[in-house]
Amino acid sequence: MPYVFGIDGGGTQSRAVLMTDFGKVVYAGTGPALNYHYVGASQVSSSVKRLFNDALQTARARPDECLGVCLGLAGAGQKKDRAILQPLFDELFGLDRCLLLSDAEIALISGALAETGIIVLAGTGSMVYGRSPDGRDGRIGGYGAQLSDEGSGYHIGLEGLKAVVQCHDGLLQEVGFQQALFDCMGFHQVSDLIDWVNSNASSRDRIAALAELIIRAASEDDPLADEILNRQADYLARFVDALHRRLSFPERVDIVLSGGLFSDASYYWQLVRRKIHYFLPGANVISPRMAPLMVAAIYAFSIANIEIDENLLDLARRTYRECREAKTNPSPAPREDVDPPRP
Repeated sequence: MPYVFGIDGGGTQSRAVLMTDFGKVVYAGTGPALNYHYVGASQVSSSVKRLFNDALQTARARPDECLGVCLGLAGAGQKKDRAILQPLFDELFGLDRCLLLSDAEIALISGALAETGIIVLAGTGSMVYGRSPDGRDGRIGGYGAQLSDEGSGYHIGLEGLKAVVQCHDGLLQEVGFQQALFDCMGFHQVSDLIDWVNSNASSRDRIAALAELIIRAASEDDPLADEILNRQADYLARFVDALHRRLSFPERVDIVLSGGLFSDASYYWQLVRRKIHYFLPGANVISPRMAPLMVAAIYAFSIANIEIDENLLDLARRTYRECREAKTNPSPAPREDVDPPRP
């Protein structure tokens, strides 16, 4: 039976899907981060291979039955990145069977359902990417935590940690979320925080995970947390404005807010939308209309020369949702009798 395979590979985790040629999802799995700038190209290749093999095993399929593959990977947005990664995937899947895109490209289409517009990605890292109606594209940010990633979970979390240290040094009067941060991380005193940040135990991902705590504090009227979020949201809005001017978009443009920090009507989503409207009052700021993973699958169907219609898309959405729900709510194990049956 013909299949297609797609991956949405972010900087923190990845999602993969295997579908039949008529759109039924037969495998939906998750895997590790797939940004080769952080984990290395060989690690990305082996992780993709493992996800692919898991999918084939689940479907009891052969590799040659997979006719199209699309990988949307963080860190694969520039030609030099694809020059490094594409040969590895050609070896794994075969020549002309694998399309390599950036996670920003598939995320843009997942929101606007078109190949033009602007996407704001904010999770562990951040980036703003756009493609104009005349075919030009561009990006701002996404160059790593040391040089960019403003507005991301990492920078929000890092600002929270810095605030605690500044309060300890007498530069701030109070950090309302300090105890919540300590409870989350298991710290007892500020020296624990300092030792952790300067040790091998800390990581970009773990610092980024603190953003959720600070967003929650801001939504509960914590003034310092709100100041941190406003500062980081300002960066994202300014990036959108700069890219909008660079690519000469019309004022009425779709701007998609996507990534782990954004959910419909969340505090940070609303804040970033409000700041974007300050620069671009006519912009249509939206959430993704379908999972970016589904966009990767649609590209994979195109590579396999399989016609896509509404029936296929409806089945894909429904069976993908069913697979996700089955993983979230597995069937309970059968009950064992407390007492052995009597003869």
